[in-house]
Amino acid sequence: MDNDTAITEKSTSEDIARIFPQLTHNQLRFVVAMVDFDSKRDAALAIGLKPNTVYRWSPIVDEAIQLVNEDVAASALQVRKRNLLKAMLVKVTGLDSGDEAVRQKAATELIEWELGKAAQRQEITGAEGGPLVISEIVIGGDEG
Repeated sequence: MDNDTAITEKSTSEDIARIFPQLTHNQLRFVVAMVDFDSKRDAALAIGLKPNTVYRWSPIVDEAIQLVNEDVAASALQVRKRNLLKAMLVKVTGLDSGDEAVRQKAATELIEWELGKAAQRQEITGAEGGPLVISEIVIGGDEG
């Protein structure tokens, strides 16, 4: 990657980080829908919005659409960052569920994210479950 490309990618990522937090939930849904549709009308209808609504939005929505088209990966990362806290709250709320299975699953996931999975003991056996036999094989050694 040349220096100009790196600067452009950084600039696009910075613009995405600046603009996305200014969008409403529906505006963000619309921006994402525009990746799959050629017209604002079709994208709006696909996500259950009235086309007149999207045509009245601020030009910042059009800028967001352009940025998404320039760098889908950076856009996805920004959406992930924006929703991480909400996702974590859902997991933590699971700890207070009335369902024991839900509490256990939430607790296990949170513990494993912080501490990693518990070590699993593995028993190694030989053929047909018998003892494991290790033989020493010497190749190219001195023959005495």
